[in-house]
Amino acid sequence: MNRLLRGLDNAGWLRRLLNYFRRTLPSRRGVLLLGGVALTILSLLVHILYLVSDTNPLIGLCGFLLLHIAIIVGFIGVLLAEALGRGYRD
Repeated sequence: MNRLLRGLDNAGWLRRLLNYFRRTLPSRRGVLLLGGVALTILSLLVHILYLVSDTNPLIGLCGFLLLHIAIIVGFIGVLLAEALGRGYRD
């Protein structure tokens, strides 16, 4: 376990990813939340397609996966928006 944690501490790609988010997210706090809403609407369309079609189980699985991904993205967006505060413009 310690080896895994040391590997994450020294990971350059993770450091670059976190620095990118640290620079870009404060000015665009609502992007993840809007992405979650868009994925939810897309999931609704996939579910309607599933009901209209001959009930292909793969389409139903895609709809459920989209819905769960949308919920996770939306929750992360709400949590980050709260943690980042009101913003530098306010």
